[in-house]
Amino acid sequence: MTLNRRQFLSGSAAAAIFGAAGGCASARCCSAGAKYPGWKPGEMDIHFIHTGEAECTFFIFPDGTTMLLDCGRAWERKPGYAEAIPSAPSKERRAGEWVARYIERLIPQREIDYLMISHWHSDHINGIPDVAAAFKFANYFDHQFPNPKSYKSNVSEDGYKMIQEWLPSARKAGMKAEPFKVGGKDQIRLLHDARNYYSRVFEVRNIAANGVVWLGDKKGVRDVVGEHVRRTGADRVNENSLSAAIRIKYGNFSYFTGGDIEGDFTGADGKKFSYEALVGSSVGHVEVCKTNHHACPASMRDDFIRSTSPQLFLSSTWSPNQINSVSLPRMASRELYPGPRTIAFCFVPEFKKKAYEGRDFMRDVVDGGHQVVKVAPGGFWYRLYTLTAMDESMRIVAEKDFYCC
Repeated sequence: MTLNRRQFLSGSAAAAIFGAAGGCASARCCSAGAKYPGWKPGEMDIHFIHTGEAECTFFIFPDGTTMLLDCGRAWERKPGYAEAIPSAPSKERRAGEWVARYIERLIPQREIDYLMISHWHSDHINGIPDVAAAFKFANYFDHQFPNPKSYKSNVSEDGYKMIQEWLPSARKAGMKAEPFKVGGKDQIRLLHDARNYYSRVFEVRNIAANGVVWLGDKKGVRDVVGEHVRRTGADRVNENSLSAAIRIKYGNFSYFTGGDIEGDFTGADGKKFSYEALVGSSVGHVEVCKTNHHACPASMRDDFIRSTSPQLFLSSTWSPNQINSVSLPRMASRELYPGPRTIAFCFVPEFKKKAYEGRDFMRDVVDGGHQVVKVAPGGFWYRLYTLTAMDESMRIVAEKDFYCC
C-alpha cells in the first residue's frame, strides 16, 4: 500500500507512531564512531549480519515482531576464501554463535517469532542450531516443507542432514512448522500489533518457493519448475532456483529477498526463459533489494534489475567470486534504470578494490561490515548504517539516508 504523509498522519494511530518515533529523530544525530541506536516502536530494522562465512538477515518489524531469515556457516572454507574474506569478528566462535550474540544485543527476549529458510545450502542454514541454542523459534517455514527433496537437487548434504536432525527436535520443543504459502500475504504478519497501529500499512507477500511463482492476485501462481520437469524430463533442479522469496512493504518502503534464485527454465510451450526475470516482474520496483545468489555472475541479470530498480542493493560476501565485473556493471547501469543507487557489500577484499579501481561501478559500492537498514515510521525514508564487524561494539562506520520514491 502506498500512501502520502497526509494520509498516514490522518489517524490517531499514525500520530501515536510518530509520537513514539524518537529513535528516528535521534538517529539523525548519530555519526561515525557512535554506537548503533537500536530499535524503537514504529521503526523497521533489517540487519544484514556479516560473519565472513555465510548469509544471515535478522528483521525487527514495526511492532517488534522478529524474524531470522537464514543463518549459515562454513564447515570448511575453500583455499583463498578465508584469506580474502576472514571470519568476523574472528575464528574464536562459529558463525551462528556470533549471530546469536549479535541478536542478543538487539532484543531482550529469548524467543524469535519467525524462522524462515530460503533453501538447504550450508551457507544459509548450518548456523541455525547455534542460534537455536540461545533463542527459541516460535514459527518455522522453508521452501519445501513438509515434502523435503521434492526435486532432486544439488542440496548440500551436510546442511540437509542438519535440518533433518534439528527440525524434529525443535518441533517437539514447541516450534510450529507449516508450508510456505506462495502468494500469501498473511503468513508472516505482525504478531504484537494489538491495536492495529502498523498492520494497515505493512505487508509481507510470499513471492516464490520450490519453483512456484506468484504472478499477481488475478493471475494466481505458476509452477515453473513443474512445467520444466514435465516438458524436458529433467530429473535434477538447481537448489538455488528453489529458494523461497518474499517482498516486504511498509508504507512507501519495499524490500525484496529471494535467497539464491537464478537459472533458466523451459516452459510448457517449449521456450526457455529466465526464472529470475519472471520473479522480478512479479515483485516490481522495490527500494531495497538483496542480491540474488550473492551477486554471482549467473544472477542479477538485466531483466530482474530493470524490474526491481532499487535505490539500494545489499549483498553478503564470503567468497571473493561474489564481487565480480559481470554483475556489478549490471547493478550500476543507468541504462537499465536511471538515478543514483548504492551497492552495499558487507566486505570487499583489497585486491578486488585494486583490480576494479577506476571502474565506473565502483562509485556506487560501499562496504565495511554489517549493513543495517532502519526504516522510519510509515516508511517515508530509511537509513543505511554500516556497523563494524571487527568487534561487537556495534560502532557506526558510515551512514546514508534515502527517501522512498
